[in-house]
Amino acid sequence: MSAPLKYTSKLFGARVLIIGGSNGIGYAVAEGVIEHGAAGVVISSSNADRVAGAVSRLKQTYSTTECQISGFPCDLSQDDTIESSIIALFDAVTVNGTQKLDHIAFTAGEQPVVKPLEEVDIHFIKKTGMVRVFAPMLMAKHAVKYLNPGPTSSITLTTGASSEKPIPNWVVLGSYTAALKGLARSLALDLKPIRVNVACHGAVDTDLVEGLIGEVSSEQREQARSGFAKATATGVLGKPEDAAEAYLYFMKDRNVTGTSVDTDGGMLLL
Repeated sequence: MSAPLKYTSKLFGARVLIIGGSNGIGYAVAEGVIEHGAAGVVISSSNADRVAGAVSRLKQTYSTTECQISGFPCDLSQDDTIESSIIALFDAVTVNGTQKLDHIAFTAGEQPVVKPLEEVDIHFIKKTGMVRVFAPMLMAKHAVKYLNPGPTSSITLTTGASSEKPIPNWVVLGSYTAALKGLARSLALDLKPIRVNVACHGAVDTDLVEGLIGEVSSEQREQARSGFAKATATGVLGKPEDAAEAYLYFMKDRNVTGTSVDTDGGMLLL
């Protein structure tokens, strides 16, 4: 007789949409849900070529899986089309609502731009929040129509450690990372019994960290990466496959909503 799979089978047959799934943490979440037996995984990001490339890599890596792997581009950076783009995404991945989703992970985010307060203007404030906060709020507005009802379904948002530990010159970005925790709590009430939570990251070894380091020599890059690692209690830079575990947990634990999980290597302790 085969061993029971009570814990590892919770995502068997699930349909999961990952917005921001073409690389980094979102891509790792896609890998995780495929390995947990999901029936369908859809990844989305703003760039059609990146989406196609990610779908191709996943299909190659998991060539024997029965999971249906697909992708759909969706640009969330324009305020005049953001809501229609979200609706078009949902309609496409659910066949106009006839094949409902079980989980949504929102990991999308443009490369962070840091400015001191004296250089901040309303255009910068609005642009910084468009993909990170305004998009997930509007996504949640429409998600109810496309998610299976009940606490087996979930939405997981993404924020950063600056929500708890301010960083100089991060006044705009830090305000938004803090706001995302409030957004998750509010949505958990407004969308109940669908569950809404937020994963909170420190520095993770992705393109976003490379972007923060910038164009420097290889020696300077290693020094910067070492600096990120030394800012943690674990002494290592986080990996996407580790950060992805927070999203898998939120999908699987049907008793958790309106909360956050820190996956930051203990940087808030230092």
